[in-house]
Amino acid sequence: MADIFEEVEEGLRQDRAAKLWKRYGVFAYLAAALLIGGVALNEYLQARNAEEVEAGALRFETGLDELSEQDWASASATLEALTKEDREISPLAANYLAQARLEGGEDVAGAIAALEQAANTETPIGKASLLKAAYLKSATMSRAELETYLGALADDESGFGALATELLAAASAAEGDYLKARQDFNYLAVSHAFATSAVKDRARAALAAIPRAPAGAQEAPADEAVSAETAATPDTETEPGAGAADGEPQE
Repeated sequence: MADIFEEVEEGLRQDRAAKLWKRYGVFAYLAAALLIGGVALNEYLQARNAEEVEAGALRFETGLDELSEQDWASASATLEALTKEDREISPLAANYLAQARLEGGEDVAGAIAALEQAANTETPIGKASLLKAAYLKSATMSRAELETYLGALADDESGFGALATELLAAASAAEGDYLKARQDFNYLAVSHAFATSAVKDRARAALAAIPRAPAGAQEAPADEAVSAETAATPDTETEPGAGAADGEPQE
């Protein structure tokens, strides 16, 4: 008797399962289809992205080959197309495009425009692009204008910051502000933590060529380990018994 009851219950369970599957089975098919479709779509997108990256890299190499062969027109066209696309390689292509425009036709304005496409202060290639553009614009900009253009790059704790400071120092010298120029070059020659040996050598050469500050102006000699801020700060301390200001008795 127990076996009969079990067979009846099993039949009821199967009947209920059949009705449930008939009613909701379509959702199981949809779920399976979505899962399979999602996997397939992800693989397709990954493959497509890899193909696009490879295609972009090949075009970039083509542009570099054209650049090395001094085919300026072709190199400019190839590299310019890459700069207009949202690719990781686009900022680098902009730098080589600037080179092609400069070497191919001395197109300074076009080179600056290419560099400014990639210029920012967030990535190394962006910082390099901004600095290159500033060098190209420096002949027509004052120190104040260069400071605004460079933004925070001169204070950047990197080699880019040292190069930006060097450019600003040169602008000061060109304007005849020798005190400020020597302070900046002193800072680069002695105290700047990220100045390379080449930058330090250029700073020392500049210090040897730039006239010294007028009498009474504070300036640190290049062979003393002081910062630009120290060089710019006058010494206000007096020794005991030193003379006071004219017309005033000593205390």
